[in-house]
Amino acid sequence: MPFHPAARTSAFALALSAAWVGLHAATPTAAPAALPALAWSDTQIKAAGITTQTLTASPARAGAGVVLQGTVELPPQATELLSAPLAGVVQQVLVSPGQKVKAGEPIARLLSPELVTWQRELLQAQAQARLSASKLERDEKLHAEGIIAGLRLQDSRTQNELAQLAVKERRQTLQLAGVNTASESLQPGLNLRAATTGTVLEVMATPGQRLEAGMPVAKVARSGKLSVALQATPAQAQNLRVGDLLALPGCQAPARLTAIVPQVSADNQAVQLRADFTASEDCLRVNQFVQATVQGRAPGGAAAPGSLGVPVSAVVRHAGQAYVFVRTPQGFVPTAIAVAGESGAQILVRSGLQGHEEIAVRGTAALKGAWQGLGAGEP
Repeated sequence: MPFHPAARTSAFALALSAAWVGLHAATPTAAPAALPALAWSDTQIKAAGITTQTLTASPARAGAGVVLQGTVELPPQATELLSAPLAGVVQQVLVSPGQKVKAGEPIARLLSPELVTWQRELLQAQAQARLSASKLERDEKLHAEGIIAGLRLQDSRTQNELAQLAVKERRQTLQLAGVNTASESLQPGLNLRAATTGTVLEVMATPGQRLEAGMPVAKVARSGKLSVALQATPAQAQNLRVGDLLALPGCQAPARLTAIVPQVSADNQAVQLRADFTASEDCLRVNQFVQATVQGRAPGGAAAPGSLGVPVSAVVRHAGQAYVFVRTPQGFVPTAIAVAGESGAQILVRSGLQGHEEIAVRGTAALKGAWQGLGAGEP
């Protein structure tokens, strides 16, 4: 009577199971790598619905997969508050909220009589400096001829130094206000310009409004400078490290965890976190609620020792021991692993894998059945 193929597969699986049980009973401390491989054909693998995944060499962070709630914020260092450098009247507002501006682009125009006074004082200081320089040059010649005393020459030098300092002071005052000091004409108008490229968040001044020195005109957010304020439980925070990458919905680039506050909130016992998002993507809005998923450590960062993540579906258990099926040229080898914990959809492996193996992540029930001689591996 012919021997059916399915019966041959089942008998082979039973033989493998019996061999493994005998080996385990005889030598309890035998290395898991010595277990026989399940040599399945491509047809059997496809029929059992087995899919594999190659592990990456970079270890998974213990907090990988954790989802944190947060709010997008604009950090103080990414905000430019444009204010009036001197008193005047707003002649014209040249931007509106939400508008993109470049560094040096005018935001508003201010008319100021005080500006004319500052320019006049600069011109007077320059004239005085020229006069002092001329007097010093003349006194140096007279002193060289022995006509005047050295004390008078020293006085001329001091007066010249003070005159030059006055010019520098007046010039720097006007330059800080954004005035071109190369011109010798008096100009009552002043353009207030953006110091950096960004987006106008708010315009606080209106045409015709009189402003005192220091009053705000507009608020500009620098491009690519956003933060996400997050909250985590103390248990979650223990598995997080500065430098961890966070995936944000709708964004291609990740955010980077930059701060973990070393205390909990008195209201809800949550740990406050901050992540920076510096990509040029236009995927986040200030005050937007987001869910950030912890991906792991940034490239080059130190990973948690002994933590390698594998999918939960890849792990099977037998006699209190966890195993994964590693695919080799000889077949699928049941490989014992030491579990460090569980994080989301991943099992954290302390030892047993190197991090580059190809493991089965689907169809592991069929492999386990064939491994233990239950006939589950029959195509």
